[in-house]
Amino acid sequence: MSSDSFGKQILNRQTTEWASHYINYKALKKIINSLQSAYHNNERSLPPTPVTIGPSRIPLNADDPSQPDDYHVFLQQQKAAFFFKLERELEKVNTFYLQKENEFKVRLRSLNDKKKILLGSGKRLSARSASLMTLLEAFQQFQQDLNKLQQFIEINATGFRKILKKWDKRSRTSTKELYLTRQVEIQPCFNKEIIADLSDNVENNLTELRDIKNGLSATPMSSPSPPGRRHSIGESEEHDLMDDIEIELFKAITTGAPSTVHDILERIRQYPSDEDHDIISRVFWRACSEKSSTVESIKYLVDTNKIYFKYIDDISERTCLHEAAIVGKLPLMKLCVEHGVKVDCTDIYGRKPLHYVCMSGHSAAATYLLSQGADRESCDHDGFNPLIYAVTNGHTKCVEILLDKGARIEPLEEGDHNHIPLSLACQYGHKDISLLLLDKGASIIPDAEGLTPLHLTARQGHHGLLKVLTEHGAFLDAPDKYKGWTPIFYAASEGHIECVDVLIQAGCKVNITDEAGHSPIYYAAWEGHIKCINKLLQRPGGFAETADPIIDEPIVAAENMLIDGPIDEYLNMSNNINSIPSLILPPPILPLRIYGHSYLDKKYHIQITLGHPSSKQSRPPVHLYGNSKISSLKLVMSSRPDMGIIPHSIILPLGDDREMFSFQVDTLKSFSLEFDIFPTFGSKVIGKGVALPHVFDVTNDHERRNNLVTGGTGGKVICPLFDTHLKVVGELAFEFAIVKPVQGVQLEVGGQVETYWKSTDTVTLSNSTEQQLNLNEISGSIPSFITDSSLSGEYIQIVVQVTRDIITVVYSEWMLPVEGFDLCVSDVTFKQFKSLRNQQQENIDFNNITNSAELQKLIHQSYLSLEDVLKMLPSSLGVNLEIKYPTVYEMSRFCFSDILDINSYVDTILQTVYHYAQSQSINNRSGEKSTNRSVMFSSFNPAICTALNWKQPNYAVFFNSYCGFDSEEINSGKKRKGRGESNNETYENVEKDKRCTSLKEAVKFAKRNNLLGVICDATILVKVPSLITNVKQAGLVLTTFGIANNDDHNIILQDKYQVDAK
Repeated sequence: MSSDSFGKQILNRQTTEWASHYINYKALKKIINSLQSAYHNNERSLPPTPVTIGPSRIPLNADDPSQPDDYHVFLQQQKAAFFFKLERELEKVNTFYLQKENEFKVRLRSLNDKKKILLGSGKRLSARSASLMTLLEAFQQFQQDLNKLQQFIEINATGFRKILKKWDKRSRTSTKELYLTRQVEIQPCFNKEIIADLSDNVENNLTELRDIKNGLSATPMSSPSPPGRRHSIGESEEHDLMDDIEIELFKAITTGAPSTVHDILERIRQYPSDEDHDIISRVFWRACSEKSSTVESIKYLVDTNKIYFKYIDDISERTCLHEAAIVGKLPLMKLCVEHGVKVDCTDIYGRKPLHYVCMSGHSAAATYLLSQGADRESCDHDGFNPLIYAVTNGHTKCVEILLDKGARIEPLEEGDHNHIPLSLACQYGHKDISLLLLDKGASIIPDAEGLTPLHLTARQGHHGLLKVLTEHGAFLDAPDKYKGWTPIFYAASEGHIECVDVLIQAGCKVNITDEAGHSPIYYAAWEGHIKCINKLLQRPGGFAETADPIIDEPIVAAENMLIDGPIDEYLNMSNNINSIPSLILPPPILPLRIYGHSYLDKKYHIQITLGHPSSKQSRPPVHLYGNSKISSLKLVMSSRPDMGIIPHSIILPLGDDREMFSFQVDTLKSFSLEFDIFPTFGSKVIGKGVALPHVFDVTNDHERRNNLVTGGTGGKVICPLFDTHLKVVGELAFEFAIVKPVQGVQLEVGGQVETYWKSTDTVTLSNSTEQQLNLNEISGSIPSFITDSSLSGEYIQIVVQVTRDIITVVYSEWMLPVEGFDLCVSDVTFKQFKSLRNQQQENIDFNNITNSAELQKLIHQSYLSLEDVLKMLPSSLGVNLEIKYPTVYEMSRFCFSDILDINSYVDTILQTVYHYAQSQSINNRSGEKSTNRSVMFSSFNPAICTALNWKQPNYAVFFNSYCGFDSEEINSGKKRKGRGESNNETYENVEKDKRCTSLKEAVKFAKRNNLLGVICDATILVKVPSLITNVKQAGLVLTTFGIANNDDHNIILQDKYQVDAK
């Protein structure tokens, strides 16, 4: 996970009321970023360094006195500042944790004592027992609060690890492990034993109480009576009788049966008992929080004069007024106040009745409490006052009432930036509430992170509210505290086109840069938000990217560099065989990948993705029934039978929704997965599930294809979770993809087929060669410096598909030119495919064609098999085999009824390539004049790239990306599904794969799956050259294509940034 992603994760997962107690990740990151800026500023003054293997420079150590004096002093200063700030953050986090730990220990001890008293009282407990239900609810609330603390610990622990790793990377030091061991992990905050004991304790108590409630333990035999206290049989029967009366009375009130209430109360009056006051008081207290209870029924209770209105529950410490306020029952609230209940009484959370009515939006109840003198500024233990609760929950009427009564809308003290009402209203998108606050004179001021309401609104995408703020004079270009981001940065990086438009219309600066030297268009381009890029480009000065000191002259862009309209109108990418031109890869230097990549020999590679990331209806992978408020869990995923594979231990929620967990097994017949759900730091199993071997049975290829999986051959699964009593307590959703070992070829390293990482063949690039490679896409090509691969030479792009009778053919379109029929390549046999060839194409000699553009065009119009093309092409010409296969999104919209599954599809192509390569090797040994042809693979489909890389070790694999170009028309020309052809998932429910629409995700995918590089559209890269640096720093080979390469200035620019091929 990148540092930017982790910064967003803190924001999304942090508990709002504890926000000020988390690690200030942004402040620490700001200090680290200053190192990079200083390094770039001083780079030219540094002494020359020897060439090293790979792109990295010699480590620059802050403690190395050989560095220039000024820079050495600066590094020492920043080191002192960083670790001073880091220690203060560690103290802050630890202090808050110790406070909370003590609170939780006291609460749990109190709850345990009350449970012992309840179970030792001799009462017969049932599912409707008031005391049992109250205690169960108290333990459940305790578990939710404890879960918040567990998440607090986990986020901060990750924060310290990541910020230290980032420091080491930027300062070129190695302090992370030592500092973590000696300073961080020894702190009480990160001692997991204490929090695990608390978690296990509460889970055991909840299990025991739920068992009693469900009748699994009718009498709590395991809990003895207190010493010196023994209950006689008569006493037990009396207690049981009183419990029955209490249960019947409460049921009658909540079901609206006043006559039954009257009868029960009359029976109590005739047979009085010492417990009558307690019973009636408890029933009244419980009835106050029930929406179904009627005033008429409760009036019978009041008439008995046996209600103790000041009764306080000994667990929650709430009064009957609290309970009535939670559901907003105004008549009962008035009744409580009239009988002496204080309106400002507090419960165990420090909340008063006014907090609860504002939390739930009961405006009439809020008006009444304020008229009775309720404190409108009182804060609970989380620091929230009634106005904050009304604002965050969007209760406009309650906000209006509080403001009319003079509720404070500004921080009490200067510098107090926590819980600003206007900022919270903007963050949650409550336009009406924001207008109320602005009309009352609320100031547009920044919060603790320097984020103004304008920042928050732009980040969340509330464009209507953003327009309101601009009309009220909000400062459009205010930078935040830690990154120097103005609101336009947040809108552009998140892809909120409407917000970008509002800010531009209001006159914000578009050509502004942050502390890293990047402009808004840089972040929009990196994330793949093409509409935002277009909007920024249309603004004069919006396209300049000043983070690149290497540019020493202006770049003149062609008029058509503006990316306009649908993708097919921009480049007709789906149908243009020249989208990715031939490549020239220069001679090898010293490869980083000396031993290539891992591959499957006989094993199966199984990838598990938690949840359903391809679905628009996003939901967490684990759903526990009745425990929706649990925000953090630990999932342990292990394979069976046990083959020594280390189980995956995963903290939920995931930081990356597309994170994959892999297993390699010898056979699928006995493979199963077990899932164990724990509290984040506990050892008590909450739920357990298993996916049996039949789940991974992929023999029914058609059914699996219709499940729309994300890679290989696989499917989607929802697995039930069971507790220790085999009761279903939840469900776990996951997707799986299986990559099988390739069939029909013999894989070996160092054998007949030469590997891409050992090849020593080079091609000398002459002027004539460069001229031949002008495919109407390149006006010049200067070879660049490759250190990541031994690939070299001249390559021509060939798009391949597989026919219905499993023959690999060369064809670049989805649809065949058959008038009156919607047919794709997978719908026809090879014989039918060849029949489309013209008579003029029968005798083709590729050797007579000297222009690569003409050659590439002719190949794709000749209706030939891949085997024939490889035999006919000059052996000195390398080929880039682009495998054309529909993505999950395309499968959901268009009909590919006869297409093979990915494993069979890729196997077919690999068999063709390997058989050709082996035949060439045999010819070489027999003395025939022949040379080994260079071959590389690429695809726009991530699943194809994954399968290709795992199935063979000899050929390099590249991921193709349009860098965000994506539209409804990208697949124009394909046939839509007919009736009865729809998949289990419709187009509306399938999300476009971010790996195909975002350069950032494309780079992350290529790096994570050990691909050699990426092939990207050049248009965005030449607009924002810093993106080239990002790709290169990931250790990937970068090649480009597109109409931007028609401009000589763009070619020169790419050469300066060491783009490997164009």
